[in-house]
Amino acid sequence: MKDKLTLDSLEQFGWRFGLETSQSLLAELQHPENHLRVVHVAGSNGKGSTCAFMASFLKQSGFKTGLYTSPHLCDIRERFRINGRWISIKDFQRHSRRVLSACKKVKRKLGHYPTHFEALTAIAFSWFQEQKVDWVVLEVGLGGRLDATNVISHPALALIAPVSLEHQNILGKKIEKIAWEKAGILKMGCWAATVQTDPKALRTIERVAREKNCLLWVGGKDFRFGIRPGGFYWEGPGLKENIRLAQGGDYQILNASLAIAGIQALLAQGYPMNSQDIQRSISQTRWPGRLETLSRKPLILLDGAHNSAAAKVLASELLKGSPKKRWIVLNGFLKDKDYSAICRLLKPATLFSIVTDPPSDRKAESEKVFEAWEKLGVRTFLVPQWEKALDLGVRKLKNVGPKVGLLITGSFYLGGACRGNLLGIKGLEKI
Repeated sequence: MKDKLTLDSLEQFGWRFGLETSQSLLAELQHPENHLRVVHVAGSNGKGSTCAFMASFLKQSGFKTGLYTSPHLCDIRERFRINGRWISIKDFQRHSRRVLSACKKVKRKLGHYPTHFEALTAIAFSWFQEQKVDWVVLEVGLGGRLDATNVISHPALALIAPVSLEHQNILGKKIEKIAWEKAGILKMGCWAATVQTDPKALRTIERVAREKNCLLWVGGKDFRFGIRPGGFYWEGPGLKENIRLAQGGDYQILNASLAIAGIQALLAQGYPMNSQDIQRSISQTRWPGRLETLSRKPLILLDGAHNSAAAKVLASELLKGSPKKRWIVLNGFLKDKDYSAICRLLKPATLFSIVTDPPSDRKAESEKVFEAWEKLGVRTFLVPQWEKALDLGVRKLKNVGPKVGLLITGSFYLGGACRGNLLGIKGLEKI
């Protein structure tokens, strides 16, 4: 690389699966990850929300809590938080310089640079160690077993959110293989919890837990939960409680229930926490980009449904919440997504579709997404520039009446860009 090394320049290396480079990079930084107490979270859908619930509880319990998630919506600093607040520009720049210097040493040692995500993960560990956080809630980037976050040798807790078919070109074609990759975050003897909707995924996770002698709590067996007006009930080891939710959508019950199981597992291990903080922390948690209302008049909704399982939940929520409402669906996808299935699932709630390009080098060909909608018989506009597509959606929305809303979905890259255009960073700087 002849040009000056920057975080952005590392993006050209895409994803790399394997821990050797991350371990080498962290060795240059004196292994900050070894000084952190970690809750590690994997899964296909809901892991970001699960992380948010966990971090909210730990903060509510009086702990200085780091949170590392991906991707971001509007600003890369969203990925790094302590007690809900972003890393400062000064700290981000300082730790970036430190990590980039270490990246050059890795290049000399291994013959290649770390990837963008490997560098960001190192920045998170470096910052969290410096700030002497009590806990880190750590979201897996992709997969689990070979993800850059999986350098953690023994997490205090591992959580696995629902697994579905995703990234099949990387993780495997079958749900069992994908679940096995996710279960790679389970370490020998660690405590863990999971909520699964696919029995094949659950059997795989349970098998890996047995092989690694993990104490695994399973939703539907070791703890139970269900819908209640305004929220849900949870019943399991050490707790029987009705819980309120701040953010709409029954899908969040799954994520919150997994987080509560994790909290109870930490309490069972003897960590000094108070289960009375659960109600307040869960009821105050909001996670941007998931069934998020950006505007009420006119109604604009954002949801990063990036795979068919998430799209199925989204479609159900749309039709259940307002069965007579129809949506202008502004959508764009990355090239490894099953956009045909997602379009098919959203069709019943769709008035018409606007297809655009997400601002990412990994974007799918918008012409093919357009064709997928056309095959379904849905009226569709093709507007490659996302800014113009958003403008068209907003203009169309103003002319169709109160029974129509604008839904932005398909890619967090698209959702983040549109959210930034409409709201800036409102509601993001602190969660």
